[in-house]
Amino acid sequence: MLTIQIKDAQLEQRILEKARAFGKTAQEFLADFLAKELIEETVEKLPFEIPHLDWREHSQIYAPNLTDEELTLIEESPVVPFSHVEDTVAFAKQLRNNSWNKK
Repeated sequence: MLTIQIKDAQLEQRILEKARAFGKTAQEFLADFLAKELIEETVEKLPFEIPHLDWREHSQIYAPNLTDEELTLIEESPVVPFSHVEDTVAFAKQLRNNSWNKK
């Protein structure tokens, strides 16, 4: 166990305010803060920078050019994807469960 003594009243007040804002005691807040700092320190930095791209500039609507024959096949097809699904929530749950069972 480590004890920290804070002699700066303003710093102590700021720590207490932050702790209250997170719904924690000052001890819990400082322990979490120090743990986070130590974890970030041990994470290895990449030797290169990854740019953050704006999705609005780097995305597009997928609209393939279909031939007349392909359009006819689509319009006349009796198959309606996911027409067997009556309850989408249950279907999604089933898909998740199936994916976990395969691992």
